[in-house]
Amino acid sequence: MKKISTVLIAFLLATQAAPARDVITMDAKQLPLTARNFIYRHFSKPKISFIKIESEFLSKKYEVMLTNRTKIEFDSNGEWEEVDCKHDTLPVTIVPAHIKQFVEAQYPGVTYRKIERDRGEVEVELSNRLSLTFNKKGQLIDIDD
Repeated sequence: MKKISTVLIAFLLATQAAPARDVITMDAKQLPLTARNFIYRHFSKPKISFIKIESEFLSKKYEVMLTNRTKIEFDSNGEWEEVDCKHDTLPVTIVPAHIKQFVEAQYPGVTYRKIERDRGEVEVELSNRLSLTFNKKGQLIDIDD
């Protein structure tokens, strides 16, 4: 039994220490269909600069950089996790309706620069440099400037 434990621990340590095999490509077909559909639905005539595919222990992550420097991160299923439009305006079609309603009421005329979702929370960064975080019920839970 002690040998099996030792072998199992050695295997786990070896797989954790193994270097990640990141792949860089420009081929959109390397993305999951969900990710491709997201890009083509929300960005008019998107031009992909590169796609970085990060292999993790049991999954993959995808980072897509468009030629206008917009960065989009996807999980292994192709669901978006973050969209960062550094020098452009984030398409409002990505922003959930309850967040749009709140922002239009409280901060009329501002645009969105970044959106990120994680564990039921959604954070948006606005052109006025405020970051708003909403919980899964759609309630504002944090404002950061």
